[in-house]
Amino acid sequence: MTYALRILEIVFPVVALCAVGFCWGFWRKMDPRILTDLVLFLLAPALVFDALARQNIDTRQLLQAVGISLAIHIIPGSIAWTISKIAGIRHRIFVPGILIMNAVSLPYPLALLAFGEEGLSQVVLLSIPNVFITFTVGIVIHGGRSMAKEPFRMPALWAAIAGLVVALTAIPLPKFLLRFTHLTGRGMFPIELLALGYRLRSIRISDLPFSLLVVGLRFSLGFATAWVISKSLDLEGPMRAALFLISCSPPAVLNYVFAERYSNEGPLAASVVFTGVLMSVVTIPLVLLYLELY
Repeated sequence: MTYALRILEIVFPVVALCAVGFCWGFWRKMDPRILTDLVLFLLAPALVFDALARQNIDTRQLLQAVGISLAIHIIPGSIAWTISKIAGIRHRIFVPGILIMNAVSLPYPLALLAFGEEGLSQVVLLSIPNVFITFTVGIVIHGGRSMAKEPFRMPALWAAIAGLVVALTAIPLPKFLLRFTHLTGRGMFPIELLALGYRLRSIRISDLPFSLLVVGLRFSLGFATAWVISKSLDLEGPMRAALFLISCSPPAVLNYVFAERYSNEGPLAASVVFTGVLMSVVTIPLVLLYLELY
């Protein structure tokens, strides 16, 4: 019950901000792409750089985390791609909805609440490759082959590289710069959630079965992948917990942002992402219970 209440404290603000965006649409009309562009070109780069530059990263731990993180992306993503080919699924949100999970806004506070600072540090390590995968493979899948050069135009990718260099080399940075990136980056979550909520007005009931399919595969494949990796590598403690928390996370909100910018599937992507957030109220307590019992 305690964990369930903690998860509700984390998930409720997400749902509430989506609700505000949804209601805003009845009062004021706007183009949600304005907000998604703000996220992509200012807020996300600031958040990524700030999160990485503040870390004290050990190279050996980073290499292990990169290998594990690549596995929890590639295995579900490959299975999703295979399913899409066999079933003839043409929606571009299908594969990235399973491949790219929420690796920050849910796992970070959950790890801190449930496993302390050590758990949080392991989650941060595992989330680093997620940034690069999201802003490279994620963009190309959403936009198609014509977007192959688009990731190199994304400030967030270069911000991630710069932040990683700072973290690995311990380059001292002026406090005013870190305060700017910290303040600016914190604006990403409310803005992207408001845009998501606004777009929810365009979804259809008929989108629900597809959304449940994507989210169901995201959770089930994520859990199965984490279980196999943890058994194969005999992981224990905070690293094992971080593995399950990230691998079992719902589809990332950036999937909606990319769909809004690079395809015409913004409403469908909004349905997938929001369904994932709601289902996480049930799935995350189950994951935490599993970690406690086994």
